[in-house]
Amino acid sequence: MDLLVLLFVLRLLSALLLLAFLGGIAWIIYQDMRVAETTMSDRQRRYGYLRVVSSRGETPALDALFPLLPVTSMGRSPSNIIVLPDNYASGEHALLTLRGQQWWLEDLGSRNGTRLNNLPVAGATVVSAGDIIMIGNTHLKIELN
Repeated sequence: MDLLVLLFVLRLLSALLLLAFLGGIAWIIYQDMRVAETTMSDRQRRYGYLRVVSSRGETPALDALFPLLPVTSMGRSPSNIIVLPDNYASGEHALLTLRGQQWWLEDLGSRNGTRLNNLPVAGATVVSAGDIIMIGNTHLKIELN
């Protein structure tokens, strides 16, 4: 009789351990899904826009809006987030990044340079709403949400 009780207790403990293990896996999957949902909603969130305020070419059109992403690359290359068909823009010209609660602009070693409010950008520079980014002949105004 003692052997049967011991076997029953061992079976019960192994069943409880299996349920705890499966519950732990379900909890990890639930947490991962919450993180993925938050990440997806952050990607769809609008952080603001860059508005074209001056351009010497036909494109981009005056008052065209480009949505900002946490990392927004700008330049002539089609691999950029914001493609500027400007002969004075480099392939990968500038990068606008959100770090914490501030936006930073940096020139990516472009030949003609990047200007912020008519001043050359040397290294990473903090930008704010209303600032004008000048890349070649295109001037973009930052409009933040």
